[in-house]
Amino acid sequence: MLPIRTSAPLVTHLASTLGGGAGVALQRTHLALLKSALPSRVLTGQPSLLEQTGVCPASPPPLPERLLRRVGIHLDGTERMMDELVKSRPPSARPGDIELYSPPFSRHHPELHPWVVEADIVHLHWIAGFVDWPRFFRTTRKPVVFTLHDQQNYLGGVHYENDFTANPWLAPLEHRTRQTKKAALSGHSVSVIGNSEWNTRLAAASGFFPQGTTFHTIPYALDTELYSPRTKTEAKAALGLPPDHLVIGFASDDLGNRRKGFDVLIQALRSLPAADSKVSLLSFGRSPANSLAASLELPWTHLGFIDADPVKAAAYSAMDVFIVPSRAEAFGQTAIEAMACGTPVIASNVGGLPEALDFGRCGLLVEPDRPDLLCEAIKSLLDDPARRGSLAGDARRHVVSQHDSVRHASACGQVYRQLLDRVPVI
Repeated sequence: MLPIRTSAPLVTHLASTLGGGAGVALQRTHLALLKSALPSRVLTGQPSLLEQTGVCPASPPPLPERLLRRVGIHLDGTERMMDELVKSRPPSARPGDIELYSPPFSRHHPELHPWVVEADIVHLHWIAGFVDWPRFFRTTRKPVVFTLHDQQNYLGGVHYENDFTANPWLAPLEHRTRQTKKAALSGHSVSVIGNSEWNTRLAAASGFFPQGTTFHTIPYALDTELYSPRTKTEAKAALGLPPDHLVIGFASDDLGNRRKGFDVLIQALRSLPAADSKVSLLSFGRSPANSLAASLELPWTHLGFIDADPVKAAAYSAMDVFIVPSRAEAFGQTAIEAMACGTPVIASNVGGLPEALDFGRCGLLVEPDRPDLLCEAIKSLLDDPARRGSLAGDARRHVVSQHDSVRHASACGQVYRQLLDRVPVI
């Protein structure tokens, strides 16, 4: 029988960056753990002002490697793999068919950082380009927790399975990448946390993780005092929006990311009846291509990229309905942010989005890539203020219940303790 541990484990989180949806989710997990007096540190590839956060910069390539690179010879594993990706891509492949491809190699060395050496548990998040899978797992035998923010930690180089199924020419490279990662992880003590039951179920069925791995689903944490409803009239006035307009909302780290479906929303809005003249679009995130922006005729206020939570909460409060038209999504963090601010959501019926909307009990679900159905759903809510109000109340209650930070930290702490109970005390 293993000894019982009495002290809280020291956890070091690893992530490539604290930006993007995965980075924001990690920040919220980290702060929730600290608030609950659970020791937590974050090690990332980029500097951050977040408390208890360190940086692990990449090592520069040695001189011989730099010289060989000038004549087109790549010794770096990432460069070789990306070169193979480019050469194997058929002429018929369209730009944007693959959102992102991440080889399992890196010039960062987090496995040597004191925070990893001292940790009881290493908690891995979005680690593409930051963790060198073969070297990291060869160097450290620490118990490992994965949080799945997308599917990349149990696939090969793609981050969503859609990218692989739509590009069968990727099969040889994807298989080799996945096998490299799987072999590196073999024999380690692992627990996996999915951000949705959908993601957890696919990870458990993937056959990727070592025997004995345990699987859990823990909803993302959200500060529901910070993300709370404001009066819509006041919120619209603060942003310079017409008080009598119904505001449709959209947000994404990058509006030009095809997976997020902003183009689908644009098509849906162009189909709204001409009588709906007092309708505006409010969005925030990195701007889309000019051609996409020029195709919209109704009034559009774009706030650009927003990092501050209070500003995001104010923007959500100014919206009468929020749209998440993603083609693939592991969960849908913007959906719960909008819901917490009392804004009803219409989302694609894909991935973990149905769970975010409590399977349609506090929002509307439509099939992805169907601007006609999305247009109908938008019009149905714009024409029915009573239903908008009912969904908004249900949505707020659901988020407060399921995404409480204290509850999130407690669930993470339980996963840590269960994992350590499987590992002998050294």
